[in-house]
Amino acid sequence: VSGFSGSGKSMLVNCLSDKVNAVGGYVMKHKFDVLCLCPLSGVISAFNKLCLMIKGGDRPVIAKKLMEEFGADFSLLIRLLPNVSVLFPELVNPAMRMEAGDAMNARSVSFTLLRFMRAVTSPVMLFLDDIQ
Repeated sequence: VSGFSGSGKSMLVNCLSDKVNAVGGYVMKHKFDVLCLCPLSGVISAFNKLCLMIKGGDRPVIAKKLMEEFGADFSLLIRLLPNVSVLFPELVNPAMRMEAGDAMNARSVSFTLLRFMRAVTSPVMLFLDDIQ
């Protein structure tokens, strides 16, 4: 959605959000910070919020699919998205910390997440505001 300031973009997104929520979908919203140096921070932040929104019945299915999709990169996913612990409390080590190469791999993880979300059966809407 693009347009001039005050043209109703956020109102349109809010209307669509109601429809997505009504059918059991997930709506992720994030407003970009112009001072942030990581261009994918908004995508990562939105997916981190999604981990908290995933409903009980979908949890086991989504958790299994995430594990299959990420395979060896699963520990990186947990370090980038701390809220993944909601889906996998038994796999999260409290001592896990970001490592030196994690920032470089964030791009790969972000695109894998986007590809993964296309396969989820519930509708998912991602709204990134103020991308400039």
